[in-house]
Amino acid sequence: MSRTKPILTSLLLFGAIALASCKESTPMGVDTPDQATSDLSTALPDLSDPADLTALPPDLIPACGFGQTYSSGSCGCDVNHPIACAGATYCCAATQACLAQPGPRGETRCALPTATQGRARHAMAYDKLRDRSVTRTGVCAAGGVDVFCQDQWHLTAVTWDQPTVTNPPTPRYDSTFIWDDNAKGLLLWGGLTVLNNANSQTNEMWLWDGASWTKKTPATGPTGRYAHGMTFDPLRKVAVLFGGITFGGNAVGETWEWNNTQWIQRPTATTPNVRSDHRMAYDTKGKRTLMFGGFVAGQYSRELWAYDGSNWTQLPDDSSVPRRVKFGMAYDENRQVLVVFGGETSNGFFSQLANDTWEYDGAKWTVKNPGTPPSKRVYPAMFYDAGRKQVLAFGGDPQVSDQTKDLWAWDGTTWTQLY
Repeated sequence: MSRTKPILTSLLLFGAIALASCKESTPMGVDTPDQATSDLSTALPDLSDPADLTALPPDLIPACGFGQTYSSGSCGCDVNHPIACAGATYCCAATQACLAQPGPRGETRCALPTATQGRARHAMAYDKLRDRSVTRTGVCAAGGVDVFCQDQWHLTAVTWDQPTVTNPPTPRYDSTFIWDDNAKGLLLWGGLTVLNNANSQTNEMWLWDGASWTKKTPATGPTGRYAHGMTFDPLRKVAVLFGGITFGGNAVGETWEWNNTQWIQRPTATTPNVRSDHRMAYDTKGKRTLMFGGFVAGQYSRELWAYDGSNWTQLPDDSSVPRRVKFGMAYDENRQVLVVFGGETSNGFFSQLANDTWEYDGAKWTVKNPGTPPSKRVYPAMFYDAGRKQVLAFGGDPQVSDQTKDLWAWDGTTWTQLY
């Protein structure tokens, strides 16, 4: 007890000295805390007249409908879409009709213009980056006479739309059009540039980046051709091309790859026979390129081949699958099956138009029996729409009338007409 009291006394004395030291160290001319608080009113800005808030901040501007812009406090039709639809909740182009009943994603809002021709031997592909499908090229009908299609249409998440396009490729047909993951755009290659001329094959390559067309000019590459097959291998990051008809009407059996820098021809130990009017697609489950059908040595074929980047392998034949050419084919990435529709089939004695639907799951073929399929036709454009998670088929030539412009969606069970 005699030792505790002096320690406590010392601590109290030290605290008193420290407090006195702090007070004495305050510089002259500096306000005490009480004084500083009292003077804040003179430093505050005048808030009696708030800033003009009639212009909404960007994050508070209402979301306008398709074909609309925000102006003067409300949404209205833009200059390219002057027709107000559904109580002015969206707008269509002057040549389009407002559709009263939207589709499952609202995609049936504006119809294709009545003046827009049907088409066949055209190209259409899905833009994975911008969630829209683009169609260009092909053969259209004008008064019963075939002409080049020269327009470009986009199938967006909500409707058909026609963009303003500068510097497009010259008209052509029987080209290939695929998504190029390296370039982040759609790659158009080859085709015929003169109607009814077997010697107008081109090897031009064009890229659509979502806003404009750019012509690619590699130093070397495949010779000009049409009715070839092409797809993109996302695993190896190359576009794969096979076959087609070159100058003089000769079919070829070359394998080429495009890596966004150069073309490289790939010799393989096993090579499929020369062919044309076949189709190619990438099998994401099997990690391989699949090639089916076409004219092989002048005969209708049902051959199914797989390419793994090193060699081609012919897969087992199924005699129940009709031999065919000029058909539509796409790989359904959601259900991981290859889908084949329509075209021209042959049993070896006679040929006919078809509208049957077949699927290949990597091991076997299965014929599907949808209630109401699209009508019989050749040369439809067929592709997988990742936004809708469905295979779409657009246009084609029924041969008994002009080219069609109907759009269908396949979900694995039913074909549904969207337009």
